[in-house]
Amino acid sequence: MSSLHSNNGAFRAEFRTTIPESYSGIRHAAIILGFGMLAICLCLWFLSTPLSWTELAMIPLVVLGWNLVEWWGHKRLHRPGKSAFSKALYTRHTLTHHRFFTEQNGVLENARDLKIVFFPAFALPVITVLSLVPAAVAWWVISLNAGLVFVITSVVMYLLFEAFHLCAHLPDTHWTTRLPLISTMRRHHLAHHDPSLMMTHNMNFTLPWADWFFKTSDVQRGFWGTTFNGGSSQYVRRPKP
Repeated sequence: MSSLHSNNGAFRAEFRTTIPESYSGIRHAAIILGFGMLAICLCLWFLSTPLSWTELAMIPLVVLGWNLVEWWGHKRLHRPGKSAFSKALYTRHTLTHHRFFTEQNGVLENARDLKIVFFPAFALPVITVLSLVPAAVAWWVISLNAGLVFVITSVVMYLLFEAFHLCAHLPDTHWTTRLPLISTMRRHHLAHHDPSLMMTHNMNFTLPWADWFFKTSDVQRGFWGTTFNGGSSQYVRRPKP
């Protein structure tokens, strides 16, 4: 796996030549945020208040479900599947993203580098459509409000995923790196780019809960200590080679 991290500078230069001249990282971010806000506002338009406790229960349900799916999906990205789609995801994530960003050089240099940070702009619309299936079940079992809250929370979690991942690859001096939770997940994710950890540890992006539960966090602390560890390496226990 160490070969993935060799000649990082040369790989970065080579990858940047593949980015279309028309690409704008700012536009990419604006499209993701714009679609997300549009979906949220549309759901809020149809939402009726006040919300019952069963309707509000959709929020922690989606947050926990997202955390598990995020953890599981990230683990799968590190192993090439049999389908062309899974192989393409493996190539983009493991063979490209992990060569562009290493533990020693994990920060982006300009807005065009966002090409290898953000998922393609169509990812959020796809996830929103997929969320309509369980949302429809929530509508049928509980209420329309429950389904709408499910979709809203799903979209918010995706936006947080993209935002936290972006913050993980911003320079050390950026003000966001000192914020609670963001500082935790930044250290958590950059450590994941260590070749000795990338296949097995630190799979979460938004909150380190599934990593804590499945003991795949490199931080050996309790639930709250892991969540609010910040950038500290005091409790880091690297796996034995």
